[in-house]
Amino acid sequence: MDVRIKDLQNYLYEQYGTRGHETGMFMKLVEEMGEVAEILNKRAGRKAVDGDDLQEQLANELVDVIHYAVAIAAINHIDLNQFILEKDKKAALKYHHERNLEEFIKETID
Repeated sequence: MDVRIKDLQNYLYEQYGTRGHETGMFMKLVEEMGEVAEILNKRAGRKAVDGDDLQEQLANELVDVIHYAVAIAAINHIDLNQFILEKDKKAALKYHHERNLEEFIKETID
């Protein structure tokens, strides 16, 4: 099953509901980003590896980062799908990409 951004946003809005939680969520987001950094440091040999599966740890921490980032957007009624496409179009022009995300998606559907 594929997860759509809109579905995740709706689900997280249902879970958290109001903007009152955004500061705490931001703090959790920063904490999770720190955990991603720690795993990347282990993979790069800058920190000792504790024997755990770093790939699985990285996946789990990235999911946590996505969770809190999308939750903050959801409770602030930000349509991430719209903004992702708009921002990518600007980046594609700025960095002279061959195509933008919207074009990529349309090509993969055809």
